[in-house]
Amino acid sequence: MQSVSITNCRYVFLFCVVFLIKYNIVSAQENSPYSRYGLGDIVPSQNIVNRAAGGVSASYYDPVTVNFINPASYARLKYTTFDVGLDYTGRTLKTTSPVRTLRSGYLIPSYIQVGVPLSKKTNWGMNIGIRPVSRISYQLRENTRLPGIDSIQTNYNGDGGMYQTYIGTGIGSKHFTVGVNAGYAFGNKNYVTERIMMNDTVYYEKGRWSDSTHFGGLFLHAGAQYSTHVSKTVLLKLGAFAQFKSSLSATRSISRETFEYTSVSGEVPKDSVYFSPKNKGKIIAPPGYGIGISLEKELAWSVSAEYNVTQWEDYRYFGEKDEVKNTWLLRVGAGMIPNYKSTKYWGQVQYRAGFYIGPDYVMVNKKLPMYAFTFGASLPVRKYGYSLYSGQYTAINTSFEIGARGNKSNSLRESFYRISLGLSLSDIWFIKRTYQ
Repeated sequence: MQSVSITNCRYVFLFCVVFLIKYNIVSAQENSPYSRYGLGDIVPSQNIVNRAAGGVSASYYDPVTVNFINPASYARLKYTTFDVGLDYTGRTLKTTSPVRTLRSGYLIPSYIQVGVPLSKKTNWGMNIGIRPVSRISYQLRENTRLPGIDSIQTNYNGDGGMYQTYIGTGIGSKHFTVGVNAGYAFGNKNYVTERIMMNDTVYYEKGRWSDSTHFGGLFLHAGAQYSTHVSKTVLLKLGAFAQFKSSLSATRSISRETFEYTSVSGEVPKDSVYFSPKNKGKIIAPPGYGIGISLEKELAWSVSAEYNVTQWEDYRYFGEKDEVKNTWLLRVGAGMIPNYKSTKYWGQVQYRAGFYIGPDYVMVNKKLPMYAFTFGASLPVRKYGYSLYSGQYTAINTSFEIGARGNKSNSLRESFYRISLGLSLSDIWFIKRTYQ
């Protein structure tokens, strides 16, 4: 008989958790001014399989894909699956006053998760994982002039973000499943503003304003899925999910000080003007929901659509609102396998494409329209049909995303591309064979 080796899964998973957090720190080369607001730039939370098809996830399930967005999908898992993803994102910022173009890029792990079927007789499965939720990363310099002062240089710097560690389960019948994700969200927000006044005859102290917050708390997601055949070969799938409002405990430290540059130590603090450490408060993460529909012919083709809403106007940072608004996204995607029985490799590849459109949740004076086109493929390491139904399936998942945030009416316009690479393993690594 075959049984899952939980010990092997645990060691691999713990190693990857440490790798994700540490690597995410050292690889941060991003420069995104909009990450100053709210919780920062939102990291795509979908499985790379779903990202390639516009991010449609509410109604999606299959036997080997771990779909975090809707935990009801865990009930459909048939094989223990280790799933890891990696993203490279490139950004181009264009400003109108002054006219400038800035480019940046960064590489981060996007998620690590292990999905496990808990029963062969019933639709019941679980998932455990960790993923980044948001990122704060920007470095900006502004030069201005005031009467009596030659120039003022202001440096704006920010870093941080939020993670989620979670465990979820899904259970159901042949047609209907439900599921929940529960876990711990944690992170930090660090903002530093430096002002340097330059004058030929008068010396001015250099000033630094620092605001650092660490936070953490529990979160809960829930979902449901329904499926039925509308013809002998075509399956209709419906799905819905909700993320509930979270109250995260936070500790905030604020300081105001002067500093100087030295050739040995760089920036060195001089005098503390104001210091307020360890202020207790709350960060309210907003609720959201999504609904979706799919039509699918198994191992042939699928078309899907989804509508998402997040109520960012509920967001609070120590009781204060931010420059954020409620947002919605429309997602549309499609996929196909030319011929999974084909003897030719490229006939067995799963191809996907899609798009999403809607306003960004950051709103500084004007709305920020956002859109992207996506495409990608799942590349089976072995023949798809044989691997899937033999219980050992390994695939390299790819997704390519090209999009923009803002338009000509915004003073700062951002275009981006994202290359995502994932590895999904349902293989002998996680199978312990015993014989009777």
